[in-house]
Amino acid sequence: MISISSYCDIKNNKYLNSFAANRPKVNSFSGADVVNILSQGDKALNENRIEEALKYYQEALKIAPDNTDINRKLGKTYHKLKNYDLAEENFKIYLKANEKDAEVWIELGESQRQKASYREAKNSFETALSIEPSNDLARRSILETENNILSCFSPQRAYEEKQEYAQNNLKEALRMAVEYMTPNYMQDLANVEIKYGQTASMGGTSNIAQYEDSIKTITISNAYQYASPQVIAAYLVHESVHAKDADPYTSVREEQDAYEIATKFWIKYSNGINDPEMDYAADLYKKSPTQLRDRVEEIYVLRDPSIAKTSPNHPPEKKKFFNFSKQNAATQSIKRYDIIA
Repeated sequence: MISISSYCDIKNNKYLNSFAANRPKVNSFSGADVVNILSQGDKALNENRIEEALKYYQEALKIAPDNTDINRKLGKTYHKLKNYDLAEENFKIYLKANEKDAEVWIELGESQRQKASYREAKNSFETALSIEPSNDLARRSILETENNILSCFSPQRAYEEKQEYAQNNLKEALRMAVEYMTPNYMQDLANVEIKYGQTASMGGTSNIAQYEDSIKTITISNAYQYASPQVIAAYLVHESVHAKDADPYTSVREEQDAYEIATKFWIKYSNGINDPEMDYAADLYKKSPTQLRDRVEEIYVLRDPSIAKTSPNHPPEKKKFFNFSKQNAATQSIKRYDIIA
């Protein structure tokens, strides 16, 4: 994550002065200009060029100051830059005109939580949950914030309560994953440790879950300790595809297989719970499994342009043709991973 402190100080106008000389070129103040600028900002944000995205969104807001959707985009950008004050300011502007947007209420609450405004954060999360009662992200954000508040008065008690909740959650998630997967499949994972912990990042985004072949461990992000068991189980199912291979390689095909089996689990077991990541995958899969696989390929190639199309066990029928000693077109692009997300 890039820190805004080393880049600019909006309140002192240092950034605005430097931006004037480097702003995106605008030929006229027309609606078409705003669409073009926002498109470039969205592309920059998706590619983790955060400061560049900020420039485009600020310019767009100058042209269309009443377009509150730009404030939403600015809020997301400032949050990524860890400028939570300006993130909160822009989210609030957006929500004045879009008060039923549960997703942005959650984003506002997270910005408030990150700057330790816990009471305000809890109110924002509760507003989101009142709009979407089945939203698991809002529910678990409330629990996380309540634990933050408790930690201000009793750190040890807060720690113990969170650990107890998280372990019970993980046990139930594992039970669900084992029930879903075939016995033969799960036998291959008998020696794999499953735990919560700090996860690595790909493309500037922390992994929700990951598999480390060197230590035979599946790690679920600490940020998901309060997630519903169904959510955690979906990611356990995903990572079990990587773990079953018993090798330190991944590929587009392997990620596609992992997402597809996790999505099938989610469709069967979500039981009315809403989770933004899994719901998105499920929506794509229901339209067409090919749409999901195409989107997975797009995301992973964007994160790592060198990622291989296939890996030793994906597709399994080609395993016998995979030879690590040969440097040919089929094997050159295979990348070794200590961590497979």
